[in-house]
Amino acid sequence: MTDDQPMPDGFTALTGAGAFIDLIGPLQVAAGGVLGVRVQPRHLNVDGMTQGGFLATLVDVALGRAIRADADHGTRVATVSLTTDYIRPVPPGAWLEAHTEVDRVGGRLAFADCSLRSDGKEAVRARAVFAVRADG
Repeated sequence: MTDDQPMPDGFTALTGAGAFIDLIGPLQVAAGGVLGVRVQPRHLNVDGMTQGGFLATLVDVALGRAIRADADHGTRVATVSLTTDYIRPVPPGAWLEAHTEVDRVGGRLAFADCSLRSDGKEAVRARAVFAVRADG
């Protein structure tokens, strides 16, 4: 596996997402807010597969972005609950995509789902509740 493996068409570098995201990336984004990343050696656990904490972070980032996009401009969100089910291991070099679906954005809470796919096969399924608040 090399760090210069191509990404699928339609993805561009995600910018302006913050210092922490820059550390774990590089993350890519496509139409509809789909996040993508190529698994690099630094994302692996001691068994040579993608670290579960990295996968949970991708899910959390994707869900937060999706809820913010669905909410009113200036809305801030924070994770309240994140349930993450690991379905299959993700090998080095895999292309990961986070597909989200926002169920509801209410006055104080938002609910959403995420499917993290490894080379097209679901590897992680997650459900989250986020707190929402208007800026100011």
